[in-house]
Amino acid sequence: MAHGDRRDRGDAVTASGDLNVVGAAALARVRDRGRPRSGAFQNEMDVIADGAVAIRDGLIVAVGTSEEVLAEWDDPAVARLDAAGCTVLPGLVECHSHPLFGGERHEEYADRLGGASLAEVAARGGGIWSSVVATRTTSDDDLSARLDTAYQRILAGGVTTLEVKSGYGLTVDEELRELRLLEESRRLTPLELVITFLGAHVVPQDIASGNGDVSAGEAYTELIATEMLPAVVAQGIAQFHDVTVEDGLFTPAQARRLVHVGQAAELPARIHADAWRPSRGWATAAEVHAVSAEHLTYTPDEEIREVGVSESVAVLLPVAELIYMTDRRANARLFIENDVPVAIATDYCSSIHATSLLQTMSLAAPWFRMTPAEVVVGATLNAAYSLNLAHRCGSLDVGKRGDLIVLNCPHPNEMFLAPGAPLLSGVVIGGKQFPNQEKTEESV
Repeated sequence: MAHGDRRDRGDAVTASGDLNVVGAAALARVRDRGRPRSGAFQNEMDVIADGAVAIRDGLIVAVGTSEEVLAEWDDPAVARLDAAGCTVLPGLVECHSHPLFGGERHEEYADRLGGASLAEVAARGGGIWSSVVATRTTSDDDLSARLDTAYQRILAGGVTTLEVKSGYGLTVDEELRELRLLEESRRLTPLELVITFLGAHVVPQDIASGNGDVSAGEAYTELIATEMLPAVVAQGIAQFHDVTVEDGLFTPAQARRLVHVGQAAELPARIHADAWRPSRGWATAAEVHAVSAEHLTYTPDEEIREVGVSESVAVLLPVAELIYMTDRRANARLFIENDVPVAIATDYCSSIHATSLLQTMSLAAPWFRMTPAEVVVGATLNAAYSLNLAHRCGSLDVGKRGDLIVLNCPHPNEMFLAPGAPLLSGVVIGGKQFPNQEKTEESV
C-alpha cells in the first residue's frame, strides 16, 4: 500500500464532519465535570438508553435520547449512523505509546518465556538498548512506514487520540529526528497525535561518563538538561516531557532536575515510574506536579497512602505487566480508594505490540479488579486529562470534538465478557466515520 495522506485516501465514510448517531441501546457519556474522575466517581459511565449524538462541523452539538436530539437536529441532508442494539462510547484515548522504533524483540520474549532472566536477556544484547541501536540505523522512510501500519492497527482498536513518545534515539540528533518523524506522521492518520519527548528513557550504553567522579547516569542527565532539552524546545514539536524514575536508571533527584528544566520551558511533565522496582517514582511525580505517572507496578502501598490525593493521573499498563511477567501488579484499587484518577493504556512499544486499547481494557478489568465503568473512564476521560486534552476529547459532551466508537453489544459491560471478540463496528473522529480498519484492509 502506498503511503500518503490517509485523510485524503477515502478512508472516511462521511467527509463533512456532520453526523447524527441515533438509537444506541447504551450511550456512555462519561460526562466531564471539570476534573479527572477518581474514587467513587470513576465508577460512573452516565449511560443513556436509546441514546443519540448530533455532530456539526466536527463538534458535538447535542447528546441525549434519540427523541430529544432528533427533535432539534434531525436533518435529511445529514448522514445518519443507526446504532440500534449497539453501545456507543467516547473515542478511546491512548495515553502511553512508543510507536517509533526499528528492529524486533520477539526472540528475547521467547527466551523469557523459556526461563531466561532479564539480566540474561540484556547480556545477550536484548532490552531497550537493542531497540535504540536498531532505530538509529533505520531509515526515515522505514520508520514512517512502521508508524503508518501501527496507526492503522491502533485505530482498529477504537482509539481516536494517541500519545506518541520518542526515546529510542538518546542523542540530541536522534531524538530530534524522532520528534520530526512523529510530527510528519500526522499526515498518515486521522488520529489526533500528542507528541512526547522521552530523552530520559534509559541511560545509553555509549554515553561517556566524562571522568571517574561522574557516573554515566549523571553525565547523561547533564546532556539532557543542557543540550537535549534546549534543542527540543527550540524545535517546537514536543508537547510533553517524559522522564524515567527507576532504580539503576534515573534517580528522583535527577528526574526533579530534568522536570524543572522542562517545566521552565513550558513543557509539562510525565513520569515513567516504578516499572521494575520501588523507586519513589510515584512520590516524585506527585511532588513535581507531573500530569501523569505511568507503570507504577512496584509502587509500594505505603507510598500510595503517603501521597494520598494527587493531581497526577496514574496510568496503568496491564499488558506490560503480563508481557514482562512481573511478580506484582499496580494496585489500582488502592489508587482509586485514595482518590487518585486512574487511566488505562497499552504501552505499545518495541517489546509490546499491543495495538488494541479495547482488548487492553478487557484485560485491565480482571487484572486490576476494576469495574467496567472504572476501566471505560480510565481509557476515555481520565486518559484525556492525562494529556491535557479533556477540553477536546474523552467524553460525549457538547462542544467537544465528535469522537466516538460503536460496539456490537447492548451495554458497555458486555465487552468485558468477550475479550478479543470483534465488537468494534465503527469509529467516528470529528464527525467523520471510519469503518473497521482491519476489515477494510482485508477486503482490498
